[in-house]
Amino acid sequence: MELSKGKRNFLVVLISFMVGIIYFIPYIRFTFYDQTIAAFQLTNMELGNLGAVYGLVALFCYPISGFLAEKFSPKLLLAASFIGTAAMTFWQASFPSYGALLVIYILFAFFTTATLWSPYIAVLRNLGTEEEQGKLFGISEAMRGIVSTVTGFVFVWILSLFADAVGGFRAILIIGAVVYIIFAALAIIFLPKNVSREEKENEGKKEKGSILKALKLPGVWLMGLFIFSCYSIIAAGINYLGTYTTQILGVSASVSSSLAIIRSYVLTVVAGIGAGIIADKFKSRLIFLVYVLIAIIVCAVATPFLSNLVTLAIIVTMVLSLLYFMMKSVYFSIMGESGIPVAMTGIASGIVSFIGFIPDAFITSLMGSWLDKDPVTGFNMIFAWIAIWGVIAIVLALVIYKRGKKNQLIHEK
Repeated sequence: MELSKGKRNFLVVLISFMVGIIYFIPYIRFTFYDQTIAAFQLTNMELGNLGAVYGLVALFCYPISGFLAEKFSPKLLLAASFIGTAAMTFWQASFPSYGALLVIYILFAFFTTATLWSPYIAVLRNLGTEEEQGKLFGISEAMRGIVSTVTGFVFVWILSLFADAVGGFRAILIIGAVVYIIFAALAIIFLPKNVSREEKENEGKKEKGSILKALKLPGVWLMGLFIFSCYSIIAAGINYLGTYTTQILGVSASVSSSLAIIRSYVLTVVAGIGAGIIADKFKSRLIFLVYVLIAIIVCAVATPFLSNLVTLAIIVTMVLSLLYFMMKSVYFSIMGESGIPVAMTGIASGIVSFIGFIPDAFITSLMGSWLDKDPVTGFNMIFAWIAIWGVIAIVLALVIYKRGKKNQLIHEK
């Protein structure tokens, strides 16, 4: 389907806002932890179990998402995501039992992954040329950060209007569900049934056996391993830089919270827009990512030696955060360089995401055990982990880059 530039830009904004806002309620415990405990009368372990169930189910929903993206239109799938998430949120607003909450979080995982993730990647990739992929994914990441930030502050303000925190929490859930219904309507009204580049192959040729074809593509496995390596770095860094500043650098909790706000809200936007634009200026976005990874390795190796230079150490951790978000903003933009055809974006992105996000299943438990034994040694091991996976990611990036150049030469002949 041919789209005007204005319509394409509108769709980038719309789908980015959609993906940015849909995760807020499933992850509401991170913003309103105490209110969630009080409203549902949960223990800390029970709340943690809800998150664990959500993460585990979501991981296995990534390949399902790829399959669904091949069979159904993004309009239908994204509308289903918001309708399903709205229904679960209304159910959650009734403050059901713990057993019911487990069911809700299983379905949250399905509707925010299986019917959402691969259609989002496929639509976004098809909204620009191969030369624009870095900018598309980077700007989309920035917009997701903006809408998540605005949503968080608006809901905090709404909660402040209620004398009863539990009543305010129920109001937030109901408002969230209504917003999801609005976005479902926007998906139905504005999203096209299909978005594809005109020059690409006939869609009908890829239907049968597309899963097997994707599994046979070396680029799918290489990109999956590359994102696994990058995500191993990101998960380690983002999860533990805050507590590093308090436990090792000795800064106050208030200063640490201020730094967390800058990392989560300011740097996400700056990195998304900046990385996307800069990456497209390189002859290869993989080469851009290699430079980012080299900078990450240098910072990770240097940080343990800067614990006595608190100001400098804080600056380095902030630079690390910026680099993490730069990498996260554009690593899905290398599908073309990995040799993944546009027509197979849906199914391939599901497989790649399943491989790439496996660290979610074990990384916090692993690193938590390191820190429990000895914080200083634990943090040193975390920074070593980051550096090692940085080297592995660079090797994989160069392998993908050389394969891409080789395939390009073959096609030119």
